[in-house]
Amino acid sequence: MKLGRVWGSMVLDGERRSMSQTARFQETLRKLAMIDEGFIKDEAGLALGSAATSALDPKTVTLLQVGASVTIGPSPVCLQWSVTRAMAAGATEDEIADVLLAIAPVTGLGRIAAAAPDVAIALGYDVAAALEELDPTVYE
Repeated sequence: MKLGRVWGSMVLDGERRSMSQTARFQETLRKLAMIDEGFIKDEAGLALGSAATSALDPKTVTLLQVGASVTIGPSPVCLQWSVTRAMAAGATEDEIADVLLAIAPVTGLGRIAAAAPDVAIALGYDVAAALEELDPTVYE
């Protein structure tokens, strides 16, 4: 993809676009990246909440969403979104961590280990910093 500037417009892959067109696609990408639920529902017709007729309570639904997010290997912002929604629905930090343990046999340890630091950050815990503080003699 080639990107260049022309007076008052932008050239993207050889096509000239006005600044208003550029601003629209930039805003669309920004809102998608930050998971703007209202925007996604209005523009893509995708409701990110739980189904109104679900037999599951909202906390269970959001804990399942955390597990599904970890399983598919999303971006850190997706994990943060699902963890934040679970916390808002009443899930505890321990329940969220237990979701990782519960799905490990199906998802695989590699996926769990890769997701754990991002889930931890969403919970306000920096695993990398905690690992640096460990006494190496404890593990010898």
